[in-house]
Amino acid sequence: MESSPAHAAAFSDVFQIPEGEVHQYRLPLPDVAGSGKFIVCGDIAIADGNVAGGTADFSWQHYNEKAFVELNFVMAGQLFQTHEGLMQRQLLKQGYSNILYNPGSWEKNELAGDKGFHNLGVHIRPEKMMALLSSYAPELQHLAEKIDKGEHFVLHSPAAYFSPQLEYVLGQVWETPAPLGLRRLHVETQVLQLFYLQCAATMAALHAAPADGLRTADRDRLQHARQYLLDNLLLPPTLSELARICGLNEFKLKKGFRLLFGQSVFGFVSNERLNTARQQILQGDHNISEIAYALGYTHPQHFHRAFKKKFGLTPGALLK
Repeated sequence: MESSPAHAAAFSDVFQIPEGEVHQYRLPLPDVAGSGKFIVCGDIAIADGNVAGGTADFSWQHYNEKAFVELNFVMAGQLFQTHEGLMQRQLLKQGYSNILYNPGSWEKNELAGDKGFHNLGVHIRPEKMMALLSSYAPELQHLAEKIDKGEHFVLHSPAAYFSPQLEYVLGQVWETPAPLGLRRLHVETQVLQLFYLQCAATMAALHAAPADGLRTADRDRLQHARQYLLDNLLLPPTLSELARICGLNEFKLKKGFRLLFGQSVFGFVSNERLNTARQQILQGDHNISEIAYALGYTHPQHFHRAFKKKFGLTPGALLK
């Protein structure tokens, strides 16, 4: 099932909201529940869209009329995305991110599964992005030159997962203060941190030789281990079970997982459970205790402490 251009055309309207105002909206998609929020601060905007679910063949498209450089972060789910003349049915899944510039073109999205899709996108005006690249990332000056010439590009993140630092910043984006001036400062600060982390990861991949000593085969097995944990967060395997599943011994699994993903196996499961809990709390379909128990926390107090340690506020405060 594919949405019509008439439904998709309304996407550009959100750029007209008053500056500094967090705007909640329903995505104009037929037969599918979708929502999001949007904020504009000067030359920067953040769009957070969530398609709750739909048939696996559901798709929608819209025309990217405005000229913005995008930083995209897939928070949950997966879909195939096509950008006219640039990207053909690229699979975007949780943990994927990119830097993309493709104004004046059609974009098509196709759900890959029935669990929906959640993406946080940062939109930066071309002049602002060129200034940021020139001032802080001269190693990526070629991107500024492409923007200046109007040449379209997409730069895929070298990692298929979010680092703990990136997860933390993404979790703080919408913790905006009430005063308008501080809200703008908060948004600009979070966007600069996201820009920094994107550039740092890209430059490390371009200029640094691999220093972790992992063989390609072991990297593939560790990626399989990570994906298996994501698919089984509610009932994760033991270390010995996971080692057997991915074909590594426990020592290689523990050491390699920390080298490749920047955290222990246990830390990864805990972080992903808390990220899932945060999304479910915001969706409002279950109360906090139900969410905690469903994610494997035997005592709500343990869940509250872990949640506050990661996000800086209690689960209840997230709803206020």
